[in-house]
Formats: sequence, C-alpha cells, structure tokens
Amino acid sequence: MLRVLQWNISTMSKPKVIADFIRERIGQDPALVCLDEVKRSSYDKLVGYLNPRSSCFSLDLRRPGKNEGKERGTGIAVLGFGLPIVSFELMNRAVFPERTLFVLLGGAFGRIRVAAFHSLTGVGYRKAKASNFASIADYLQLHGAELDFLCFDANEPNHDSMDPDKLEFSRLSDKGKVKRLALIMGSQKVHKLSDSYVEYLRSRGEVVTRDPLAVSYKTGTPKKKQVEKRYDYMMQSRRWRVTNCEYPYDESIAASSDHSAVVADFELR
Repeated sequence: MLRVLQWNISTMSKPKVIADFIRERIGQDPALVCLDEVKRSSYDKLVGYLNPRSSCFSLDLRRPGKNEGKERGTGIAVLGFGLPIVSFELMNRAVFPERTLFVLLGGAFGRIRVAAFHSLTGVGYRKAKASNFASIADYLQLHGAELDFLCFDANEPNHDSMDPDKLEFSRLSDKGKVKRLALIMGSQKVHKLSDSYVEYLRSRGEVVTRDPLAVSYKTGTPKKKQVEKRYDYMMQSRRWRVTNCEYPYDESIAASSDHSAVVADFELR
C-alpha cells in the first residue's frame, strides 16, 4: 500500500504544525508527499522536522532572481518516506517553471513517476494562467504514458462534476473553444490518468451530484459570502487502484493552511 498526500500549504503556514499534520496523516512508510506554495525557509524546516528518506525542491533548480519579487519565491516540494528520489526536473516551458516538478522515485514498487504543479492565481495572471496550463499539458502529453501520479492545485474549476464533460472552466483567463485546463483534467485531457477522488467514489458505487464533490478551498473571506470549491487534485495511472481518498478540510485549516490536503491510498493492480 502506498499513501500519497497532496497539499497547498500556503506561504503563511506554520512549518511545525504542517509537519505534525503530515506525520500524523502519512503513518508508516512508504509514503509520497507533494507540497505546493512552499518557501525556502518552510522547506528547510519541514525536512528537518520530518526527516524523510529523500526530498527535492523546485527552487533548487530555478532560484528567484534578485529583481523578480516574492511571486518567484515559492515552489513545489516532494518528500519520499521509504522512497528514494532518483532524479527530478522542472517543466521548463511553463510560465513559472519553479511551480512545477517532475520526480522519479525508486523503492519496493519499482519506479514511480510523479508530476506536480501549482496554478497561477489572481487577476493579474489571466492570460498567463491559460498559457501555463497549455505548457503543462504539452509536458503531460509527452510524458503521460510514464506517469504514475499527478498532483496539483488548479485554482479551478468553476463547476465540479464526476463527469469530465460537465466540468466548467473559467472564461476570464481562457476564451478558446477548448479550455487549456480541460487538456489536463477535462474531457479533452491529453494523458490517461484519472481523478483519484472520482475513481474512489465510483469504486464505492457512489454517484455524487453536489458541486463541489468535496471541499478543498473556500473563496472570499469569512466576512463576505464564501463559495466552496474543489481546487486540489490527485490523479493516478491505471497501474494503481485507489482504495481510499479524502479531503480533511477542517483539520487542514486547523493546521494553518488555507487549502485542504488530499490524502489517498493506492495498491498496485
């Protein structure tokens, strides 16, 4: 059994509390942890607190320049518990390549390949956001047959569904007939990985029609109307069968993040 945890931990998170949550959730080895929105100081502290067998950080491959600003100071971290990291690289054609990571791991399951990315957010990135999705889709189209897992915060969709044809994506940042994010997680996706939470629901015979299927983020502020969204995702290849998948939203928020972690268990088919 392999446990995988995906989590946008937020730049404002407290590393010690985040580490305690991760330690409690991953349990025994082997486990794979993918973290978004990670600062250098947070990464160093998390590795010190958790002492994984292996770890890698996207900012080690693309360090922010002196004049680039805070938006270039967060990246993707991957931690392997009982899993050695063999190699890692960025998706270099992405608009912000340091918000992407492709990692090859070894261990008892043989080679495991995981891709992770963090969407651009905010109104200032409207056109860049769609362009970033397109570049990531190109990478996944090229390497999708090799991938075991894809972990990401998409900052979308506008409407969630178990049916990929019914997913609705933003028109503000992507006005094309085929939305770029649809190439990653919609009906036009360019790879063969499946939404792990949807696969888990189907394995239990559940048909869920609520929107969102699960809550991973709330837009707005507590003083204004908040809207529940499922922005955080994990996808797996046919090599793996998902046996459990959950979004522990309340516990994740209590652990100082503004997003829910996604925690799932897999076994080889």
